[in-house]
Amino acid sequence: MNINYNMTNKNKNRQLKEATRFACDMLKESKIIIIILSVISLITLLTGIIVAIKTRNSFSSLNGYGVVDVRTGGLTTSFFTRLFSMLFIALILFGCSFSIYIFPIGVIFLSYRAYLLGLNVCLLIIKYGFSGVVISVIVAFPCQLLALMVLGVFFILMTKTIKDYKCFGGCRVPKQRAKLIVSTAICLSLICIFESVFLVLFSAKFILII
Repeated sequence: MNINYNMTNKNKNRQLKEATRFACDMLKESKIIIIILSVISLITLLTGIIVAIKTRNSFSSLNGYGVVDVRTGGLTTSFFTRLFSMLFIALILFGCSFSIYIFPIGVIFLSYRAYLLGLNVCLLIIKYGFSGVVISVIVAFPCQLLALMVLGVFFILMTKTIKDYKCFGGCRVPKQRAKLIVSTAICLSLICIFESVFLVLFSAKFILII
């Protein structure tokens, strides 16, 4: 019984190491794409911040601009809204990874999400002052930035695996692709869960990024 248990753990550890090595190798081979996506996302994120600052009067005067107040409920709805939004973006990125001709569409979606991150976090600070700073720095920005990074890595790895499969075929790549899809969905779900927990702890008001 112990032998079977140990063998199962060894197999799981070996599979985890192989998947990690596979992902790292893929990312190393995609350095140029990573740099380009990072630069574009940084530019759009800063653009969102600048737009929020310049148009703060018009935005701050809007009532309920995507604002969810945890104290008055709506957290469950916002949780599924955020999760479905991330999964929807992941689905679009999955589709855009199949061809170089529609690859830019995926880049646009990632860039737009980075823009919304900068815009909404800055608006949160402008609208709620110190409490907005706390929620932005501790909860909203790190969680949504991590989600953006997960989506970016998913897009890059999926593009690379599909390209390699077209060139070399084989059964290893489709298996790794399936694991990548499942791992991404789990990571995005965990991010939403942790974000929701922190929002409850701080009884926060936040702006949905969808």
